Amino acid sequence: MARKAIRQVYETVYALIQDKMPEERAQEVARALSEGRWTHDYPIDYEQAKALGLPVSDDMPREIYDLMDLYPQTSQQRPGVEFIPMPYHPPQAPRRNRQGPGG
Repeated sequence: MARKAIRQVYETVYALIQDKMPEERAQEVARALSEGRWTHDYPIDYEQAKALGLPVSDDMPREIYDLMDLYPQTSQQRPGVEFIPMPYHPPQAPRRNRQGPGG
């Protein structure tokens, strides 16, 4: 199932960029974006997209920023995926002294 999902992402990315750059470069970019280098919720910023060779622009009309300001985002916590060792044993709640003070 995982291999199928990775292949689908690769093919989708490749289809979107194949006419925007040489074929070999499009394959490299599609591989980079589908191989699990980043978690699915990691935002690729302008500099990273540019370094990958994607046709990006930082020329954004002011109206777009004004529109985005109407939809504030919650702060993101990293990592998006946490490692939980197996077997998992949740922390025990502290025990209360049922006898009360003095005994």
